[in-house]
Amino acid sequence: MSPRWPTKLRRHRRRRRRRGRPPVSAAPEARDRLAAGQAALVRALVGGGPVPGGFDPGRVRATSTALARKRAREVARAWPALAAELGEDFTGEFLAYAAGRPPPARGGALADGLAFADGLAGRGRLPGNARVERLLARAHRSPSPARLAATLAGPPRRLVVILRLPGLGDRCLSLPLG
Repeated sequence: MSPRWPTKLRRHRRRRRRRGRPPVSAAPEARDRLAAGQAALVRALVGGGPVPGGFDPGRVRATSTALARKRAREVARAWPALAAELGEDFTGEFLAYAAGRPPPARGGALADGLAFADGLAGRGRLPGNARVERLLARAHRSPSPARLAATLAGPPRRLVVILRLPGLGDRCLSLPLG
Protein backbone atom coordinates (compact mmCIF):
# COMPACT_ATOMS: atom_id res chain seq x y z
CA MET A 1 0.00 0.00 0.00
CA SER A 2 1.31 3.46 -0.84
CA PRO A 3 1.88 6.06 1.87
CA ARG A 4 -0.65 8.38 0.15
CA TRP A 5 -3.58 6.08 0.95
CA PRO A 6 -4.42 7.54 4.39
CA THR A 7 -4.36 11.09 2.98
CA LYS A 8 -6.78 10.20 0.18
CA LEU A 9 -9.03 8.41 2.65
CA ARG A 10 -9.06 11.41 4.95
CA ARG A 11 -9.97 13.73 2.06
CA HIS A 12 -12.73 11.38 0.97
CA ARG A 13 -14.14 11.26 4.49
CA ARG A 14 -13.97 15.02 4.75
CA ARG A 15 -15.90 15.38 1.46
CA ARG A 16 -18.50 12.92 2.67
CA ARG A 17 -19.04 14.90 5.83
CA ARG A 18 -19.59 18.08 3.85
CA ARG A 19 -22.19 16.39 1.64
CA GLY A 20 -23.91 14.84 4.64
CA ARG A 21 -24.45 18.10 6.49
CA PRO A 22 -28.07 18.82 7.32
CA PRO A 23 -29.67 21.32 4.94
CA VAL A 24 -30.24 24.88 6.07
CA SER A 25 -33.60 24.92 7.81
CA ALA A 26 -36.49 26.30 5.79
CA ALA A 27 -38.31 29.41 6.86
CA PRO A 28 -41.23 28.82 9.23
CA GLU A 29 -43.67 30.12 6.61
CA ALA A 30 -42.48 27.55 4.09
CA ARG A 31 -42.81 24.74 6.65
CA ASP A 32 -46.32 25.89 7.55
CA ARG A 33 -47.28 26.08 3.86
CA LEU A 34 -45.90 22.57 3.27
CA ALA A 35 -47.73 21.18 6.32
CA ALA A 36 -51.01 22.77 5.19
CA GLY A 37 -50.57 21.33 1.68
CA GLN A 38 -49.84 17.86 3.04
CA ALA A 39 -52.87 18.01 5.37
CA ALA A 40 -55.09 19.03 2.44
CA LEU A 41 -53.80 16.12 0.35
CA VAL A 42 -54.42 13.64 3.19
CA ARG A 43 -57.96 15.02 3.63
CA ALA A 44 -58.56 14.53 -0.11
CA LEU A 45 -57.17 10.98 -0.02
CA VAL A 46 -58.85 9.56 3.09
CA GLY A 47 -61.41 12.09 4.27
CA GLY A 48 -63.29 12.94 1.09
CA GLY A 49 -62.02 16.54 1.07
CA PRO A 50 -61.51 18.68 -2.02
CA VAL A 51 -58.46 18.01 -4.20
CA PRO A 52 -55.78 20.64 -3.50
CA GLY A 53 -54.41 22.73 -6.35
CA GLY A 54 -51.53 21.31 -8.33
CA PHE A 55 -52.80 17.71 -8.24
CA ASP A 56 -54.62 15.77 -10.95
CA PRO A 57 -58.16 15.23 -9.59
CA GLY A 58 -58.56 11.94 -11.46
CA ARG A 59 -55.41 10.46 -9.99
CA VAL A 60 -56.24 11.66 -6.48
CA ARG A 61 -59.72 10.08 -6.76
CA ALA A 62 -58.22 6.83 -8.07
CA THR A 63 -55.73 6.74 -5.18
CA SER A 64 -58.48 7.57 -2.71
CA THR A 65 -60.59 4.69 -4.03
CA ALA A 66 -57.63 2.31 -3.84
CA LEU A 67 -56.98 3.34 -0.23
CA ALA A 68 -60.66 2.85 0.67
CA ARG A 69 -60.64 -0.64 -0.89
CA LYS A 70 -57.47 -1.48 1.03
CA ARG A 71 -59.18 -0.27 4.20
CA ALA A 72 -62.18 -2.51 3.38
CA ARG A 73 -59.88 -5.53 2.95
CA GLU A 74 -58.26 -4.83 6.33
CA VAL A 75 -61.66 -4.60 8.02
CA ALA A 76 -62.80 -7.80 6.29
CA ARG A 77 -59.70 -9.54 7.65
CA ALA A 78 -60.38 -8.27 11.19
CA TRP A 79 -64.15 -8.96 10.95
CA PRO A 80 -64.51 -12.28 9.06
CA ALA A 81 -68.08 -13.04 10.20
CA LEU A 82 -69.31 -9.59 9.16
CA ALA A 83 -67.61 -9.90 5.76
CA ALA A 84 -68.99 -13.44 5.25
CA GLU A 85 -72.53 -12.49 6.26
CA LEU A 86 -72.64 -9.45 3.98
CA GLY A 87 -70.95 -11.39 1.17
CA GLU A 88 -70.60 -9.47 -2.09
CA ASP A 89 -72.29 -6.42 -0.53
CA PHE A 90 -69.52 -5.98 2.05
CA THR A 91 -67.14 -3.90 -0.07
CA GLY A 92 -69.89 -1.66 -1.45
CA GLU A 93 -71.44 -1.14 1.98
CA PHE A 94 -68.05 -0.38 3.51
CA LEU A 95 -67.05 2.02 0.73
CA ALA A 96 -70.34 3.89 1.22
CA TYR A 97 -69.65 4.04 4.96
CA ALA A 98 -66.00 5.09 4.51
CA ALA A 99 -66.75 7.91 2.04
CA GLY A 100 -65.96 11.10 3.91
CA ARG A 101 -64.90 9.28 7.08
CA PRO A 102 -61.20 9.06 7.82
CA PRO A 103 -59.99 5.89 9.53
CA PRO A 104 -59.99 6.06 13.34
CA ALA A 105 -56.86 7.52 14.90
CA ARG A 106 -56.50 4.50 17.21
CA GLY A 107 -57.52 0.87 17.07
CA GLY A 108 -56.84 0.14 13.40
CA ALA A 109 -59.12 -2.22 11.48
CA LEU A 110 -60.83 -3.46 14.65
CA ALA A 111 -61.98 0.06 15.58
CA ASP A 112 -62.86 0.86 11.96
CA GLY A 113 -64.94 -2.31 11.71
CA LEU A 114 -66.62 -1.58 15.04
CA ALA A 115 -67.71 1.85 13.82
CA PHE A 116 -68.94 0.26 10.56
CA ALA A 117 -70.83 -2.46 12.49
CA ASP A 118 -72.36 0.20 14.77
CA GLY A 119 -73.58 2.05 11.69
CA LEU A 120 -75.13 -1.13 10.28
CA ALA A 121 -76.73 -1.94 13.65
CA GLY A 122 -78.19 1.58 13.81
CA ARG A 123 -79.91 0.93 10.47
CA GLY A 124 -81.02 -2.57 11.55
CA ARG A 125 -78.79 -4.25 8.94
CA LEU A 126 -76.27 -6.04 11.19
CA PRO A 127 -76.50 -9.82 10.59
CA GLY A 128 -76.77 -12.25 13.51
CA ASN A 129 -73.25 -13.70 13.64
CA ALA A 130 -71.78 -10.24 13.09
CA ARG A 131 -73.58 -9.16 16.28
CA VAL A 132 -71.45 -11.64 18.19
CA GLU A 133 -68.32 -10.27 16.54
CA ARG A 134 -69.40 -6.76 17.48
CA LEU A 135 -70.01 -7.85 21.06
CA LEU A 136 -66.55 -9.44 21.25
CA ALA A 137 -64.92 -6.34 19.76
CA ARG A 138 -66.69 -4.09 22.27
CA ALA A 139 -65.56 -6.34 25.12
CA HIS A 140 -62.00 -6.36 23.79
CA ARG A 141 -61.84 -2.56 23.45
CA SER A 142 -63.59 -1.87 26.75
CA PRO A 143 -61.38 -0.27 29.41
CA SER A 144 -63.61 -1.69 32.14
CA PRO A 145 -62.08 -4.61 34.08
CA ALA A 146 -65.52 -6.23 34.54
CA ARG A 147 -68.12 -6.49 31.79
CA LEU A 148 -71.28 -8.44 31.02
CA ALA A 149 -72.98 -8.24 27.63
CA ALA A 150 -75.39 -10.37 25.60
CA THR A 151 -76.87 -10.52 22.11
CA LEU A 152 -79.05 -12.73 19.95
CA ALA A 153 -77.32 -14.46 17.06
CA GLY A 154 -78.10 -17.03 14.46
CA PRO A 155 -79.00 -19.07 12.53
CA PRO A 156 -79.28 -21.30 14.47
CA ARG A 157 -80.83 -18.89 16.91
CA ARG A 158 -78.90 -18.55 20.13
CA LEU A 159 -78.18 -16.19 23.00
CA VAL A 160 -74.51 -15.25 23.31
CA VAL A 161 -73.26 -13.91 26.63
CA ILE A 162 -69.81 -12.38 27.14
CA LEU A 163 -68.37 -12.06 30.63
CA ARG A 164 -65.12 -10.34 31.58
CA LEU A 165 -63.73 -10.59 35.09
CA PRO A 166 -60.30 -9.70 36.47
CA GLY A 167 -58.11 -12.79 36.59
CA LEU A 168 -60.59 -14.78 34.48
CA GLY A 169 -60.37 -12.83 31.24
CA ASP A 170 -63.10 -12.84 28.58
CA ARG A 171 -65.46 -15.80 28.56
CA CYS A 172 -68.14 -16.50 25.99
CA LEU A 173 -71.27 -18.62 26.50
CA SER A 174 -73.62 -19.59 23.68
CA LEU A 175 -77.10 -20.84 24.65
CA PRO A 176 -79.25 -22.40 21.90
CA LEU A 177 -82.81 -21.10 21.66
CA GLY A 178 -85.10 -23.89 20.49
